[in-house]
Amino acid sequence: MPKISDERKLERSQQILDAARRCFIDKGFHRASMSDVIRESGLSAGAVYSYYSSKEELIAAVARSIFVAYETGINGFDDPGARPASPEAAVRSLAERILLEIAPLTDGFRMVLTVWGEASNNPALRETVGDIVRGLRGVFERVLTDWRAAGHELPAEPTILAQVMVSVMQGAVVQQGLVGDVEIDDYIDAFCAVLRVAGLGDDAA
Repeated sequence: MPKISDERKLERSQQILDAARRCFIDKGFHRASMSDVIRESGLSAGAVYSYYSSKEELIAAVARSIFVAYETGINGFDDPGARPASPEAAVRSLAERILLEIAPLTDGFRMVLTVWGEASNNPALRETVGDIVRGLRGVFERVLTDWRAAGHELPAEPTILAQVMVSVMQGAVVQQGLVGDVEIDDYIDAFCAVLRVAGLGDDAA
């Protein structure tokens, strides 16, 4: 039997993940079965199981693939020289990297909500989601700390403000995932307008 190239292995793995994501969005983690994923992927059962031995392994892989964009966006702020000049700029940059990129990949955030729901009862997945949330908080906290060090006043401590800012971004995910009528660009503009009123906008830089 000819050996499958590494490139082909990656393609098949992604094919299975895409099929699993569609099944999980449609039925949820618990109602969707490996049979559903196999059928949706168009591959044989043996092929699917050679990549993912269980539904739990697939759930973890799908969750990780969704949060790659989150991690990429967060890691872009690790270099102090690359940090935005204001909290408003940080919101816009992160929103463009995360909210606008992830929404189309997750059926308008429905998959993200499914992952969050599963994380409440899945310790390993909860740790992954928690790392992402803490990473986002860390980005905002560092930007806010730098902002205060530059002579600007803050309405609360950076740690607390960072929690609030992350919650506002999560709110966009929740509302769009459940209701589906949120215009992300308008949402971001409104949030940034509030930040400017609070003295955290570009006009105060």
